[in-house]
Amino acid sequence: MLETTDTEALARQAQITLARNAATTATARRGLAISGAAGMGKSTAALLIGRRHEKTQRKRSGRESDTGFAPVVYTVAPPATTPKMLMQSFANWLSLPTIRRSTATEITEQVVTVLRNLGTSLVIVDEVHNLKTNRQAGAEAASTLKQFADRIDATFLYAGIDLPTTDLFAGQMGQQVKARMILHRMRPYSIGSKAERDAWVDLVLGVSDLLPLASHTPESLADHAPYLWDRTGGSIGALRALLADAAIGAIIDGTEKIDRRRLDSTATDYASEEHHLERSQQAPPPRKRGLTRAQ
Repeated sequence: MLETTDTEALARQAQITLARNAATTATARRGLAISGAAGMGKSTAALLIGRRHEKTQRKRSGRESDTGFAPVVYTVAPPATTPKMLMQSFANWLSLPTIRRSTATEITEQVVTVLRNLGTSLVIVDEVHNLKTNRQAGAEAASTLKQFADRIDATFLYAGIDLPTTDLFAGQMGQQVKARMILHRMRPYSIGSKAERDAWVDLVLGVSDLLPLASHTPESLADHAPYLWDRTGGSIGALRALLADAAIGAIIDGTEKIDRRRLDSTATDYASEEHHLERSQQAPPPRKRGLTRAQ
């Protein structure tokens, strides 16, 4: 796991939010939302927060191996989700048996009872943008999620694409949610300033250090950092995918290292290709070289 400016900021905010919600004087519990485009590392950051909280709570309570204790629960909002589908996803995570004809309310009651018994203090809901794929069903599922969150003595962490446009944040109910929610926006890395360029280089080197290549020279990709930004658009997900694929290719052919030639021959996702093409078209044309005829 790589520490980035986003994960560091989120870790601090998660600690503050969890501590506040654990206080007996807290009234309305606050939540934390992670929003951003695809490939920004939202799910990775949410899972990192969950793992750290799980470890801390188990150690603090001396229940490291207690299967009857679950400080963290994680689920993914299904596409075109309905209230029943959403609550069924929680039941599936908890391995709760449910009857097919059970209603969303009945499944919710089961889940609430089990979470209280398990001592859950952090609930992570990923892919929350799926709450807007069907307007009516999405609004109903968002309402169900809000009511569910009000009944559990836990901090809720949401992650998804462009969360401010989801049904969870829409309408009168959405105003209540937004009033209790701290929103962290994850954006692509930029290289406009020296500090931003240094942060990008650190990320490139951090990713390359994780690659199991026998002949790769440490920090050799620092000089290619601007090129890698052009290829990936500053997306941490695209960067990790590009370098991982380049490393796999180097292992397959036995070279065990990554250089510019290897990077040029490694494909990226379509979104990164579009960014690279746009940057290439904006670049000034190269000067013509060679001899000119004397007049």
